[in-house]
Amino acid sequence: MKIAVLSDIHGNNIALQTCMEYLEKQAIDAYCFLGDYIGDFPQIRQVMDTLYTLQKNMPCYLIRGNKEEYILSGIGEAHPEWDSYPSTVGMLRYARQHLTREDLSFLEALPVTARIHIDGMKDIRICHGTQRAVKEQMRPGNSQNKEILAQVAEEYMLCGHTHRVMALQEYEKIVWNPGAVGLPSIEKRDTKTQFMILHSDNGAWQPEFIELDYDIEQVIQEMHDTGLYETAPYWARTTECILRGTKVTHGTILGRAMALCEQETGRCDWPAVPEIYWKQALEEIKKREKY
Repeated sequence: MKIAVLSDIHGNNIALQTCMEYLEKQAIDAYCFLGDYIGDFPQIRQVMDTLYTLQKNMPCYLIRGNKEEYILSGIGEAHPEWDSYPSTVGMLRYARQHLTREDLSFLEALPVTARIHIDGMKDIRICHGTQRAVKEQMRPGNSQNKEILAQVAEEYMLCGHTHRVMALQEYEKIVWNPGAVGLPSIEKRDTKTQFMILHSDNGAWQPEFIELDYDIEQVIQEMHDTGLYETAPYWARTTECILRGTKVTHGTILGRAMALCEQETGRCDWPAVPEIYWKQALEEIKKREKY
């Protein structure tokens, strides 16, 4: 028995297709997707269509991520009062514009956590962040891990969200994170697409972590061709930095931009983050990282 596990695609269909081409040769029995299908890249339509096609032909387990939660909460809808802050809300608007009513119904129907049960095998709990919150993070050494895992009945747990490959064993649980399909881990400055295959082993599971090269330059060119650098100027530039291996995250840049805004104006309430502070924040990080 082989289960392919993929997380955090973020609209990067070029990376996803690289993974799928590899997996098609591996005699995969089922697919598991851990959320964040949409996000930072322009191939949202292609990603959704890939998921639909795969569901018709293979057993699939899918759950919702925080990116889907944002869209379903209405953040990506038209808010004219936010028009001056494209780097903050541009990608959310882009995602919403490229999702159909059927897509939204599909995403809304996805659970935030689920159990994989296969006869003769130990059950697996799947989630995006944790089983109790899509944005909560499972990391080695986190003080809340004991509380989180105490609420998990299954011995095995799969999670995404952090974009970091992880194999964690504590509190009588085994937790695996396959890394990110669409955005690389900043800690390793790795620019590869990441996923995993779970192999059955006498009722238990064994992980195989996989990293593959793919055409990053093609992804960046599509970002330009589809107008993302105009739709979400500094968000898109941050995405490019991540793809090229710079140790930065969108959250880091946003947090710094908001801090600069507050220092100069006395307050900063999301999403009212002027572009000038996004620019300053990104330039600071690029200088620090010698990008």
